[in-house]
Amino acid sequence: MNIALFKRGLFAAALLFGVSTAGAAFAHGSVKLEQDTCVLKIGPSTMHFIGYQRKGEEAEFCEDIAQTGPTVIALSAVSPDLRDMAIGARVVKDVGEAKEKENIDAVTVFNRDPKVYSNGTMTFEHDFKDAGRYVAIVTVQDDLGNKWVSRFPFTVGLYTFWGSIEYILYGVAFTALLGFLWYMLKVKSTKKEEAVDAVARGA
Repeated sequence: MNIALFKRGLFAAALLFGVSTAGAAFAHGSVKLEQDTCVLKIGPSTMHFIGYQRKGEEAEFCEDIAQTGPTVIALSAVSPDLRDMAIGARVVKDVGEAKEKENIDAVTVFNRDPKVYSNGTMTFEHDFKDAGRYVAIVTVQDDLGNKWVSRFPFTVGLYTFWGSIEYILYGVAFTALLGFLWYMLKVKSTKKEEAVDAVARGA
């Protein structure tokens, strides 16, 4: 096995991982994965975003939703100043902001007006009946009338490249590991054979 070629393969896999991570972060706008929890940036503050589905075993997610059906979503204030603010959420079909502004009610699938929650967490359930692309619009406002809005796109029940790239990378890494182990065993076996031949020649 060519060592230089093998190293280039590992570098390519690492580069692919970096590109996929950056692409996923870009695709989901203001949502980013941080220690297995999605963090939503809203104005100068942050919120945790997490959800799960009750089909079969409860499957948690914080980005794209794997399948249609009843889905529970929780928005939890991280920043202390958010705990005294009203939190609201609207989920719309992703038809583009221009068309959305023409008649937002026509593309809305869920809406809850801003309200102050004593524990700083807003939880709601929605039954996604149609697979497709959606946008969650989260609003927070204080008692002085200041308002901040954050948007992030997500998909429901769709096969996406960024949703499958993690499994592709696992496959690439596993294949690379097997190749490396095979190479090490081959080198070890070759050295052992050479040592046996050297002893035989000496005898």
